[in-house]
Amino acid sequence: MYEFHSPTRVIFGEGAARQAGARARELGMTKVLLVTGSSRTAQACSWLSEVLAREGIALAVFSEVTADPDTGTVDRGAELYRREACDGIIAFGGGSPIDCAKGIAASVAEGRSIRDFVGTSLAFTKPVPPLIAIPTTAGTGTEVTNAAVFTVIGDDGRRSKKGTSSIYYFPRIALVDPEVHKSMPPSLTAATGMDALTHAIEAYVSRFHTPMSDMYCLEAIRLIGLSLRTACRDGSDMKARSDMALAAALGGVGLSQAGLGMVHGFAHPVGALAGLAHGLANAILLPFVMDALKEDAGDRLIAVGSALSGHSVQNPDEAVAAIAGLGKDIGIPRNLEEAGVSESWFEAILSDALTYRRRKASPRAFTDDELRALLERMYKERISG
Repeated sequence: MYEFHSPTRVIFGEGAARQAGARARELGMTKVLLVTGSSRTAQACSWLSEVLAREGIALAVFSEVTADPDTGTVDRGAELYRREACDGIIAFGGGSPIDCAKGIAASVAEGRSIRDFVGTSLAFTKPVPPLIAIPTTAGTGTEVTNAAVFTVIGDDGRRSKKGTSSIYYFPRIALVDPEVHKSMPPSLTAATGMDALTHAIEAYVSRFHTPMSDMYCLEAIRLIGLSLRTACRDGSDMKARSDMALAAALGGVGLSQAGLGMVHGFAHPVGALAGLAHGLANAILLPFVMDALKEDAGDRLIAVGSALSGHSVQNPDEAVAAIAGLGKDIGIPRNLEEAGVSESWFEAILSDALTYRRRKASPRAFTDDELRALLERMYKERISG
């Protein structure tokens, strides 16, 4: 027995973002909190205020979001929402603004700090204000997921990334507009595209995969193999941009059903401690974790390799090589050392990874010693591809 739950309404295609005003009105919004990053504020406000004004909807702006928002940022956004008497949220940006918007909505609904729910057993219990997500990258898929990740800053100043999930996190509407993605530079296209690939592959090999999650994941993998190189090479290619936007959303649906694995288990502390962007961390670590899963998820990896390469692969080694080869072709560093991650972070990264909440989804029950050995490989080795 399994369950499939993916309630977000997706409006997909060029020009979809400009439906924000009409869709906000449909949801009963009269004053919207725009959640975005500082680099996106002018771009978002210039057209969003116009399309909202046509529908008689007022706008307040929260533009403090930076990469991997901490819980304090979320709380400040929730306070602005209450102070401005907003009744809905529009998130415009990559994974960080959309996750932040989810946290703001939950904090407003619960009437307490988001910190109370992150890394604790406390669950959200109240319906949240309506949220419209407009992703500006093709990577996280958070526009359609039940998950959000926040940075927690400890009393000692150390940062850690904690994932949370809730049925209340699903945005009501996702406006997925490939035209918005045209401005992404090749490096961001590559990192976010590999983030989407990581979601699809980890969910596909997860112990909790289902026939329904499988079909979303395999199609996402196929589209990424078909179009990520092109999107990196020519950002104006709208066919490639559309394929990647769709792949990111499909991967998001897949991970919401099946969960993730130890790529994310390592990527979270690598990002929080060493400052490596999440998509780039996933891109570097993905081949190593899949290589370590060849015995436990061999048949699934063969299916992954076939979907990614567009031809039938015969064994898991070929599949891992296809993953590594894609990363190499689009300029992903081959290991953590190449990416500039200091070995001084090794023990802290490992300690955090050992406590990863979704470790149980891995098709291999890694021992702590095996994870230590795997992290050692991630620093120095290169996976052929």
